Amino acid sequence: MQQWQVISVCVNISIFLIVILLSYLLIRKLNFEQKGYKSLFVLYTIFWIPLMLLRAVTGTMESNGLGDTTYLWIPLAAYGFIGIFARIFADWLGFRTKSRKSFIYFAVIVQLITYIPIIIFPCTTTNVIQSLGVGVGASAIGTYQLLFNEQYGKSKQFLTVSILSIPPLLADFISSPIQSLLMSISKTNYDPNVMKYFWLIGLGFVLICFVMCFFMKENKSFFQKDVQYKQEIQTKNEWIYYVLICLIGSLIAFVKFANSGAIAQLHIQKLAWFKYNDIDIVKTYYGYLSVMFSLGQLFGGLLTGLVLVKRIGKIYTVLIGSVVWIIYHILALFVVDPYGYLGVHVLNGFAYGIIYNLILGFVLMRTFKTYKVTPMGVYQAILSIGITISTWFTAWLKKDVLLPETEQQAYFHVSDIINWIMIGALIITWILFSYTCLIEKWKYQRLWFRKEDFKKNS
Repeated sequence: MQQWQVISVCVNISIFLIVILLSYLLIRKLNFEQKGYKSLFVLYTIFWIPLMLLRAVTGTMESNGLGDTTYLWIPLAAYGFIGIFARIFADWLGFRTKSRKSFIYFAVIVQLITYIPIIIFPCTTTNVIQSLGVGVGASAIGTYQLLFNEQYGKSKQFLTVSILSIPPLLADFISSPIQSLLMSISKTNYDPNVMKYFWLIGLGFVLICFVMCFFMKENKSFFQKDVQYKQEIQTKNEWIYYVLICLIGSLIAFVKFANSGAIAQLHIQKLAWFKYNDIDIVKTYYGYLSVMFSLGQLFGGLLTGLVLVKRIGKIYTVLIGSVVWIIYHILALFVVDPYGYLGVHVLNGFAYGIIYNLILGFVLMRTFKTYKVTPMGVYQAILSIGITISTWFTAWLKKDVLLPETEQQAYFHVSDIINWIMIGALIITWILFSYTCLIEKWKYQRLWFRKEDFKKNS
């Protein structure tokens, strides 16, 4: 083992142990009146570790491990595509069994089944199969939100969003040193027979989740009881408001997945190839690109919940997030060094953290009259459409320029097109959100006038 490998192994093990310690201290600080919330929090964190670990390496396995960029878009788009159906199915299964826990069981079992084929025989087909499993697992995010809110949050929807935004970030911090550690000790260049151990590790975490699910408590009498604290969507304007919020969420997902996760991993590898003519230089910090995103997301989410919404309101909060995101994409047009890109990537997560939690809180505060599907399920399904289109579009557009022999000018030309499209999508997002705020303002004005008329008539 070379000296840089020894240093990388020591650093990654140290970071892993520090993250575990800090996660333990954070969990001890959490406090709710009811018992059982900490076990759900821990389960959710462990549940997200294989998702964070495998979602990021899917593109690397296909492009570098299997050496095929022709069908790169298929495993990447499969992650979002399965979510369109899985998130609606999660609602149906929940109402059918009167239990949110049933879909969590389903998601865990699907992952157990879909991770095994790629461990046995890595190829494009098995890569697509595991991506579908990861997509089903990620679809449980809405189920966890509803379960936690029903059991512990009740009327505290924004508190639920804030609390449950932490486990995916912790999972990212835990999975990143695992990624870098495995890539550092690898003696071959992205050998699929070495990379398949990512899925073996992920399978281990899924098995832990499977066992923990048996001990997770769910009071079925609380199922849908929190709807009394939510606003039922009834009028035409309320439906327009909800549809626009879903569209905004889809646009946010479209922007996020175009320049983060697997796409970002491939981009930083390409920058390393152009700058140093060596793709392996990124192995020492392979997993930390997502950490930079998660750190930014954590600070953005905290700043939104504690300061921005209270001080400047929703419209200007989303405006700030959009401007920061646009700045990130402008910088991405000019940053050609892998270390520089690693640094500016924190802005990507920061902007996403500002906008995403704010939108999710609005969705969690609403309910339908029907007991077959939830606003959260429909929202997550529409959001999955944005993920699918984004990953398909960017992977398809980059499939020819990811090859090693690609000229630098051709690659950056494609990247510039993607970044400008994302800037346009962000401008549309802010315009749509401003319009939703006007709809909400008109609604409260009508309620105020009705109240004043009632007082006069009395």
